[in-house]
Formats: sequence, structure tokens, C-alpha cells
Amino acid sequence: MAVNLTVIRAGANSRVVDVEATADADTTATIPHGLGVTPESAILEPLVAAARISSWIVTSKDATNVVLSKTTTMSSGAAGVQLRVTILKPHSITK
Repeated sequence: MAVNLTVIRAGANSRVVDVEATADADTTATIPHGLGVTPESAILEPLVAAARISSWIVTSKDATNVVLSKTTTMSSGAAGVQLRVTILKPHSITK
């Protein structure tokens, strides 16, 4: 039982990570983003029904990690990637 993370894209201003909870009891995913600042946002994109069942939410974000939590709803742990997370660094564009 574990939450597996797969980095899809690791740019200077963003990270895209796929999340797979392999069991219902896997309720926390800690994603090290490497951006060096607290992200402006973390966008969660459910990829399969199991991600909707489990109700993933962002519980914290800081200069090192984005932490996600989910419910332990039956069938919320499933083989395969369930959720794609896009983590964005704050931008510095000003008018």
C-alpha cells in the first residue's frame, strides 16, 4: 500500500505529477515540487472515476511540498493513475 507519484513535467515554473493511490487506506500524497517558493496554485484533474470517489483535496502547500488528502471511500484505491496535479509557481508579471 502506497501512493505513487510520477513526474510528467518538471519545468522552472511548474510541475505536473500523476498520483496513484494503490489502496483505499492510502489517504495522503506528499508531492515535493522543487519550485523553491510556495506555489500559487495546485490544480487537481481527476483522470478516472476512483479519483472522483475519493474526493482528493489540497490540504497544504509550502516552499517544498504540496500535500493532498483523500477520503477512504470504498474503491478509492485502484490500480493506475487516478489524479493529475499541476503545480504553478507565482508569476511576476506586473502592469
